[in-house]
Amino acid sequence: MAEIVLGIGCAHTPQLHTLARDWDIRAARDRQDGVPFWYKGRKLPYAELEALRRHEDIASQLSMPIREKALENSFAAMDRLHALYRRVDPDVVVIVGNDQKEIFGSIIPAFAVIAAPTIANLPRTAEQNARLPAGIEIADHGHLPDSHTDYPGHRALGLHLALHLVREGGFDVTLCHEKPTIHGANSLLFGMPHAYGFLYKNVMRDHVKPHVPVDVNCWYYENSPTAARCYDFGLGLARAIEAWDSEARVALFTTGGLTHFVVDEEWDRQFLAAMASGQADWLRSIPQNELMAGTSECKSWIATAAAMNQAGLKMELVDYQRLYRTEGGTGSSCGFTAWLPM
Repeated sequence: MAEIVLGIGCAHTPQLHTLARDWDIRAARDRQDGVPFWYKGRKLPYAELEALRRHEDIASQLSMPIREKALENSFAAMDRLHALYRRVDPDVVVIVGNDQKEIFGSIIPAFAVIAAPTIANLPRTAEQNARLPAGIEIADHGHLPDSHTDYPGHRALGLHLALHLVREGGFDVTLCHEKPTIHGANSLLFGMPHAYGFLYKNVMRDHVKPHVPVDVNCWYYENSPTAARCYDFGLGLARAIEAWDSEARVALFTTGGLTHFVVDEEWDRQFLAAMASGQADWLRSIPQNELMAGTSECKSWIATAAAMNQAGLKMELVDYQRLYRTEGGTGSSCGFTAWLPM
């Protein structure tokens, strides 16, 4: 039977691949465009958010040296994750990520498995770039290749995971025999979602192993699974991997989060501690109004933490960084973790 030998959690955010001075592009949008922000389960306009957090003196964290140090520390953490990945050298990788209408458009599954022999990643076209929000295109080098690149998928494992999750785990999983692609006026890219591309470029780098992308719908709340359902999915995913008739050594990766587009260090620390100590009840009980906007990507981490608990691996915090871009605390928080056998 297959064995889970490694888990890796790695934040992804355009800020990590944007020069510190250019964080102000998104900061200007945060302050001016009137879109409310989710913070501690409530939706607040920016002015109210900034007033609420004035006592934290976040303004003192916005200097260029502090921003640049946060970037430096984040890339050092990703170097450590890459080195760990190379040292453990798994045979196959399962990536738990999420899509933001990059590959799924008019049909959005709650859970999906891509069981394809080849996974293509491509740069954006000029037309796709024109559809992006301000400040996004300049970070594309962090998750998209310079030219069409084919990575190895693992069709046999993907088919097994889908079958086991449906028949044994009780999950209605969408099975994709090839990478879905959106065409036409709504297309944002022809490659893989940034959640996956970020791991190709920053953790696996030039050593992308045969892998299976597993998608958890975090962003589209009409059919986004609850925290409890995501936890149970992670348990089912680990059981499916362990039931695979193979001697393969499997790594499980996740990406996204932690809190954004408003950084909430208190919440992040609780979340990281719960994953490290295996607090299933706490992770399962997180309400939906705390898992909104970018923070919703923590659902992928919840599933992965559950899989690690099932497999008997223990989490180590490699690093945690706050990437503030405004006085109201908008930006991204970045967690970098590893799960290893006890």
